[in-house]
Amino acid sequence: MPGQFLRRGRSEQVVLRRRRGGVRRRLLALCGLFGIGLLAGVAWTVHYGLTHSPRFGLRHVEFSETRHAPQADLRRALDRYRGRNLFRLDLGRLASDLAACRWVRRAAVKRVLPDGLFCAIEERVPRGLALLRGRVWLVDDEGVTIDAFGEQTRGYSFPIFTGIDERDPARGRAQIAAGVGLLAYLGTAHPGLTAEISEIDLTHDDRLDLRLNQGGPVVRLNPKDYGSNLDRYLTLRGYLTTRFGDGAYVDLRFKDRIAFQPSLARTD
Repeated sequence: MPGQFLRRGRSEQVVLRRRRGGVRRRLLALCGLFGIGLLAGVAWTVHYGLTHSPRFGLRHVEFSETRHAPQADLRRALDRYRGRNLFRLDLGRLASDLAACRWVRRAAVKRVLPDGLFCAIEERVPRGLALLRGRVWLVDDEGVTIDAFGEQTRGYSFPIFTGIDERDPARGRAQIAAGVGLLAYLGTAHPGLTAEISEIDLTHDDRLDLRLNQGGPVVRLNPKDYGSNLDRYLTLRGYLTTRFGDGAYVDLRFKDRIAFQPSLARTD
């Protein structure tokens, strides 16, 4: 019949549907690419505006409250960044610049729109005085030197750590940590004794030698057990001085034993 030849065959219909589907997919792909390009263009425009607008030039820098670190020093560390675009600043670099300042252990910096920074400062806290390189320095509990002891730092009062190994920094820090640990212990267990100590000799790994302001024997403590025999000695030291004189040293390192070495043999 004539109509039979006017109707498309099933295979031809399938081909047409596939062609139409392919066209739609290509149109969708083109639309997607256009959308991605449009979004990329908008993002670039926004980024360029943020990183080049004078509105975001750095003008204000604020710091968390500090007790030890001079804020003038902190501000000087960031002065060279003033006026620079806030979004082009490397916050990690700024934090490193602040951490390089004396008294700063670490710092964290965040942007405050439109033109400011806020810097959170963790300070180094003085825990002792150490004789290093011929000068007395304030040191923290990590054994890091903070500042030279002088007119600006005379408000800090600690016994002086001596005998620190300057050729081996790791050992030197460990020695200072032992001294700081001793001061922390005494501050809790014998707060009055700290004021009597002029020097803590850290030369020997097996003992801590205390020298007192008023003289008398060197007091040797166990570096792993600061309080070993210390209570008994503080009770007996008046008697020992009366009976044996000042003495060369008193050794408290051994369990349940106080070794007292007289400085001169007594004849009476």
